Amino acid sequence: MNCRVDLPRLLVIVVLVLWVVDISLAQAGPGGGNRVVFVTSVTGTGDLGSWPDAGMATGLAAGDAICQARATAAGLANPSNFVAWISDMNDDAYCRVHNFSGTKAANCGQLELPAAAGPWVRTDGFPFSEVIDQLLGPVGVVYSALQFDEFGNLAPTFSRSFTATSFNGELNVSGNNTDCGQWMLDTLVLVAHGAVEKTTVSWTAFGTGVCSNMEHLICMETLPGPSLPAFAETGRLAFVTSTSGSGMLSTWTDAGGNAGIAAGDTICQTQAEAEGLENPSSFKAWLSDDSTNAIDRFDNSGRWVRLDGVTVAESKADLIDGLLFSPINVAVDGTYLSNYGAWTGTFSFGTTNGVDCQNWMSADIGFSGTHGSTNDVRSWTGPGEATCNQTFARLYCLSDTPSSKIFSDGFE
Repeated sequence: MNCRVDLPRLLVIVVLVLWVVDISLAQAGPGGGNRVVFVTSVTGTGDLGSWPDAGMATGLAAGDAICQARATAAGLANPSNFVAWISDMNDDAYCRVHNFSGTKAANCGQLELPAAAGPWVRTDGFPFSEVIDQLLGPVGVVYSALQFDEFGNLAPTFSRSFTATSFNGELNVSGNNTDCGQWMLDTLVLVAHGAVEKTTVSWTAFGTGVCSNMEHLICMETLPGPSLPAFAETGRLAFVTSTSGSGMLSTWTDAGGNAGIAAGDTICQTQAEAEGLENPSSFKAWLSDDSTNAIDRFDNSGRWVRLDGVTVAESKADLIDGLLFSPINVAVDGTYLSNYGAWTGTFSFGTTNGVDCQNWMSADIGFSGTHGSTNDVRSWTGPGEATCNQTFARLYCLSDTPSSKIFSDGFE
């Protein structure tokens, strides 16, 4: 057998292989080969065929054409693989992101319900979600708000996206909701939409708009992709309580006989200890009262992370600059929360606003407390208000340890 190696030929082969690998990496896009999701930088009405990027298409096909045109304009890899996350009377978004037609209830026309699409990263490269059955309700594992358009720019504040799609990926036609006449109407009829600054559930189903509004589209790359890039960071832990209660914090089960802000801190510490988190006594509730600013209650600055390792904020200043990296919506038991409330009594810049259920000592319907939205990166600490007798709101709990070198599992 002749084992002689033809070195010049081998070198040519090696160069060609490296060139192909280099091209493949260059074409991988912001996620390094991961499936990508983005919010369109352009907006239009529910008559998708009227959008400039629709070409001659209408309905669902127009939505897909818009997404593919936007992906092409941004130089994303595989632009023809993108579809609009929208449903109509015949096809659910869940099926469409698997490249199937039909409804989820009918297994998208397959023998078994497909569940392979995803996971996805945003155009800044950070993970958005796990695979489709984890992304949707009731699990709702969403690591970060959509926010970013095809070019990697932040979408305008409080943007909304047409979806007509519920939390489970199916057509949302509850009540008076519609699909904008199979996406060919720009009238005042209602349609479900998502919020780009929110995560679990609310990214696809956050109230309704009308088909004549100017809204965005959510564009998702179809079919299975590789595992998400590593994203867990070390830092001080932040979580939401697993329980809720009235604005009279002393009545909460874990208050330990304390009242006011002291009760809030005890609730946080008791739940942290019950779940085995490191330094449970370091946790404080994100609360203000008439004489106390929430931000001033924290002596230490540095990165805060959720229990899944996703960064919330890099510093005290970052907590109060009006935009968290990701919302504090992972409860102490690891559950991903949707649009729940959390009592705060606190302006977005960390100071008291005086709406605090009488220093968190009243459950009277005649008084109110400010609450934030747990799955929101902008309105996380306010400006919602509710009467103090209501029991839907939870508490944010943030560690105030001198060291920020705590892993997301709670152990150093």
